[in-house]
Parts: sequence; structure tokens; C-alpha cells
Amino acid sequence: MRSVRRALSAVILSMLMVAVAAAATGRSNFSDRELIDGFSRTVFGAESGGSFADRRRVKKFAGPVYVRIYNTARRDRSAEVIRFIRMLDKSVKNLRIRTTRSDSKANMVVFLVERRRYREVIQETLLAWGHDTRFLEMNDCSAVAEARNYRMQQAFVYIVVDETRRAFRHCMVEEILQSLGPVNDDWRLKHSIFNDYNNFDKFGVFDWYLLNMLYDRRIKPGMSESEARKVLPTVIADARKRLRRAMPALRSQ
Repeated sequence: MRSVRRALSAVILSMLMVAVAAAATGRSNFSDRELIDGFSRTVFGAESGGSFADRRRVKKFAGPVYVRIYNTARRDRSAEVIRFIRMLDKSVKNLRIRTTRSDSKANMVVFLVERRRYREVIQETLLAWGHDTRFLEMNDCSAVAEARNYRMQQAFVYIVVDETRRAFRHCMVEEILQSLGPVNDDWRLKHSIFNDYNNFDKFGVFDWYLLNMLYDRRIKPGMSESEARKVLPTVIADARKRLRRAMPALRSQ
């Protein structure tokens, strides 16, 4: 009987730890239906650019992601970006993402800019890399990503650093995550940072699920929505088993 009580106590303690962590990172008890709907709205769509057929396919990095950070502002917030990159590497299974100081190795470049130079830096850097900026929509924060055969090849992220800390963190989290593949925003995703009407500034549980679903090896670049839906319930079931282990990293933001 004593061993049964100890086992029950351990289960209850584990549940309490998840509940406390979830309070800091958002709701955690999402249904398969909610998660598959969120996956469809973010992965199978795009805010702009590309053909309809291209938007209805999975796009993701097929190999390691190497992030080069350029600070162009008087206040250097590179350390916060580095911490976020390390947290992603630790908490999203099969996503290998880390920072680099090598321009030739980098396939994601993050620019930290002041608001007054925001548009100027975007124009200068994208033109330097041979990109046409005439039709680029420059929102409050921006990311431009390229894919070939539905495999992400390169991404450029622009984050304003001299406004509020919440604004900085919201842009950092949203634009880096979108550069990894879930490129679409949707106002119906009330638990996600991929919603322009939310004021989140953390990598929450709902988006943790979306990234772990996307980077599961059973979700292949170029998959259609119907193909992905066949394996997503199993993918979600496996992700659920890992959530408790991921909570300390999510809570540390």
C-alpha cells in the first residue's frame, strides 16, 4: 500500500509540475482536432508570395539550421536571440538549430535593427544577397524565406530592438518560428503567436506542438495536407509523451 501511495504521489507531483509550467506558457491540454487545425492553418498557407499549389505543401529545413546574427543597433540584444535558439534546439525534436559566425555556413540570418533604419536595412541586405525587394511587404517585423523542392534553403529575419521588450520578444519568436516553416498567420489561432491579434511574447505550448509536428520525420517536405493528416494523430501522440520533458525549457523563457 505504501508503494502504491508513493507511486500516486509521484504521478500527482508530475501533473502539478506540468500544470505550473503550463501556467507560464499557456494552455497545454489541446485536442488532436485543435492541433491538426492549427497545423493546417499555419503550415499550409502563406501570408504572401508563391503559387497556391506551393502554399499547400509542407515546407521545412531538411538539415541543420545555422543562424548568423547581425546587430546593427546601439543596443545589442544578440544574447536573447542566442538563448531562444538554444531553447528551440533543446525542445523541438529533430530540429537541429544553432548559431554560427560563418557567413558561408549560415542559412538563416537574423538582423537586429533600430526602427528608424528598419526599411533601409531590409532593402540594403536583401539587395546585397540578390533579392528583388520591389514587392516586399515590410510589416512591423519581417522574415523572407526561400525554398527549393519544398526544402527551406535560406531565411532572413528582421527584428526591431529599440521598442518595448514585449514587442522585441514577440517579433523574435514569431519571425524565427515562421522562418522554420509555419509561415501563415490566422486570427482564429487564439493560443498561438501566429495570430496578429495576440500579444504573446513566448514560445507557448500550442506552438511547441506545431513545431514538433512539423519537424517530426514522418512529415516530409512537399507533403500535401491530406497526406500529412494521415500521420498527424500518431505524430501528436508521440509529442504528448515529450511535453513534460520540454516544460523546463519552455518555462525558462
